[in-house]
Amino acid sequence: MLKNPEKKHSGMHFGANLLVIHGRRFSNTAAKFWSALIDELAEDFGHCRKVALETANEGRLNPALLFPEFELERELNRGDLSLAGINEALQQALEDFELYGPPGAVSLRIYSARGERERLVFPMDCVDAEIFLHLLAWLLEWSELPLHCWNDPEIKGAFSADDPLRGFKYSFDFMIEHKPLSEGLLAWRLDLKFGRRSSRSGIILPPASLEARSPRR
Repeated sequence: MLKNPEKKHSGMHFGANLLVIHGRRFSNTAAKFWSALIDELAEDFGHCRKVALETANEGRLNPALLFPEFELERELNRGDLSLAGINEALQQALEDFELYGPPGAVSLRIYSARGERERLVFPMDCVDAEIFLHLLAWLLEWSELPLHCWNDPEIKGAFSADDPLRGFKYSFDFMIEHKPLSEGLLAWRLDLKFGRRSSRSGIILPPASLEARSPRR
């Protein structure tokens, strides 16, 4: 999803099918994205230990971003599901798209010990400005940060994650910043220091009942 999306890495699988964080199991899109990003950076940019992701968005960070399917279900339950109601909703969506356009892109800065080495833009089918907020929300959730600080101008967090299926241990140390631009638009920046190493000891998975199903309160 970075510099060479068409490149085939022989025998290399990017992204964890399962991450264990604080004793809970995660196999969602966020777990796949963040582990795949580190995998690809380790493969193609071995010198890199820090990246910055940037975009602009009108949204805010809140627990509803962790499980967007729940919010969609609530919207459907509140809406008019008749044919006329569905047509009206589609028309409104098209009008909004014409007015606001597609979501913005997310850029990636790659750093080594010598400073910034490269600047890339994620493909839109990988992540865009709207999806980015969902991915940020999961970093905050995994860091077990209290909800009242999720929209502070500067947020710091850290956690580690185990991939028991491939034997990797990931470390995340990040800072999220947002600054107002204009008309409710915010400039978002994630500075992420990361690591990946092989796990030598086996990891015992928790019972299925401990798998994360809902955000912390």
